[in-house]
Amino acid sequence: MATKKDYLKVGDTVKWRGGFGSDAPKDAKIESIEVCKNGDKSGRQVDKIEWSKVNSRTIVVDLDNSHWAYGTQLTKK
Repeated sequence: MATKKDYLKVGDTVKWRGGFGSDAPKDAKIESIEVCKNGDKSGRQVDKIEWSKVNSRTIVVDLDNSHWAYGTQLTKK
């Protein structure tokens, strides 16, 4: 059974790496989550997704710092 911490949800604060993952990590808040085809930047919007599925380019999020990111750029805070 998945616990609350096993999901990335809208409103969560995460560590985000800009520059497609090459920049130093910074805190950012998730404003929206989309499940996309690999490499696309838009898809089906969801409120939460299992962390085990986040580390891919099929997850795209909008952040409160005016940036978007692929799931590969995010880690749990």
